[in-house]
Amino acid sequence: MSLANLDFTEEVKEINDYLSTLKDQSPYDDEINELITQILQNGGKRIRPLICLLSFEMISNKVRDDSSFAAACALEVIHNASLLVDDIFDKDIFRRNEKSFYLQYSTFAAISISYSMSSLALSLATKTKVIDVVDELVKTIHNLSSSLFLEAKFRSGKKKMSKEEALLLIDRKTSSLFEASSVIGGVLGTSSKVDRKNMQEFGKYFGRAFQLRDDLLSITSTVKELGKSGALTDISNRIQTYIVLETIELAKKEEKDILIRYYMEKKEYSPNKIRKIIAKSSSIDSIKKEIRNYIKLAIEILEKYPQSEPRDKLVSITNTLRIK
Repeated sequence: MSLANLDFTEEVKEINDYLSTLKDQSPYDDEINELITQILQNGGKRIRPLICLLSFEMISNKVRDDSSFAAACALEVIHNASLLVDDIFDKDIFRRNEKSFYLQYSTFAAISISYSMSSLALSLATKTKVIDVVDELVKTIHNLSSSLFLEAKFRSGKKKMSKEEALLLIDRKTSSLFEASSVIGGVLGTSSKVDRKNMQEFGKYFGRAFQLRDDLLSITSTVKELGKSGALTDISNRIQTYIVLETIELAKKEEKDILIRYYMEKKEYSPNKIRKIIAKSSSIDSIKKEIRNYIKLAIEILEKYPQSEPRDKLVSITNTLRIK
């Protein structure tokens, strides 16, 4: 099952409608607003704002309102701002089946627009008039920024990273936005510390499953299927992702030696050769098992809440992360 098979037509339309009004709420000039609009309208599944809205509805038992839409769309703006920088950092060529923004315009333009989008997101968060929403978004921006410093260690080639460190990178780079999405939705719906803790855990488990799935599909799918640069970018950058570390741990000696020489000693091998080693490794089944476990943990959090349509939709979104 994929997100495309689920019917979130109404929610996505409302999110897109709200995003289309941001140019009227923005303090920037027309040229910058047009670029921001172009970025936000260039596809995207809207998973993060969906999770925010559904978390709000599940916990508050209220219908989504202007405040929840402002918070949800702030998260989508931050997500897209982070992608602009990620593509520069990773030297990715494609994003959503188009040339990456920095290649269409310039690195300077991408960084500049990323700053503008980040401040716009914080401005949206203030519309909720809930300081915890702003604080959560600030914390998320910090985690996304610090993830770049952490990821640089994974490219150094000086030592083998641990799987615990790889999970920390996932938590900062990917889970942080999903945590913010579910926590902010919960904060808008209640002041309960228990709810906040539950939704933080849900976002963390969801984010880990999401990233491990993304890494696995990058190994087994083509760039065209993904709509973005895939595993070859991570491999060329010699990033010791969780799936790489799992493969090193489980691979036969000859293949393990090749991976260690490539990632730690920076010996030259074809990225396609490295990809094939990973794709044929037993680590694929191991990663699928971990994805299933994180999905299970995330759904167990949701099942602490009474059955409702928003809860069922959150469960359905989580189940789309399954890989056969």
